[in-house]
This record gives sequence, structure tokens and C-alpha cells, in this order.
Amino acid sequence: MTCQVRIHAGDNGSVSPQGEFEVEQSSHVYILAEPEPGYQVEMWYINGNQLYGGTKQFRVTAINNELEIRVTFSRTQ
Repeated sequence: MTCQVRIHAGDNGSVSPQGEFEVEQSSHVYILAEPEPGYQVEMWYINGNQLYGGTKQFRVTAINNELEIRVTFSRTQ
């Protein structure tokens, strides 16, 4: 079985990989966020739920049919 993955970044940064793709269920997806200068990773969201803040690297397991990952950025204090 496969999982449809969608990954995107908010304003003021980028994420890799980005876009839509499929992975096998139970596999890990590794993501790297790159804030623009003067910004930092604010929060990671999985399927609309706020999960982690502050980290540039993130790993999630594809356990459902669909997985939506979003990262937001905020100005550095």
C-alpha cells in the first residue's frame, strides 16, 4: 500500500523535498527546512496538527493513505 505525501513551506523559507509524491506505507520521510536569512523554523504541521517547533530537520512515518506536511517560518528574535 502507498501513502500520498504533500510537503510545502510557508513564506520566508523552503523545504526539501517539496511537492507531491508517493511512498510505501510505514516508510520514513526525511525533510529539511531552510529558512531565509533573518528567519527561523517556527512550526511543523502534520495533517493540520501542530507537532514540533524550531528544528530544521524532521522525520515522519507514512502510516496513513495521505500525509500533509507543512513548515512555517518566523523572524529571528
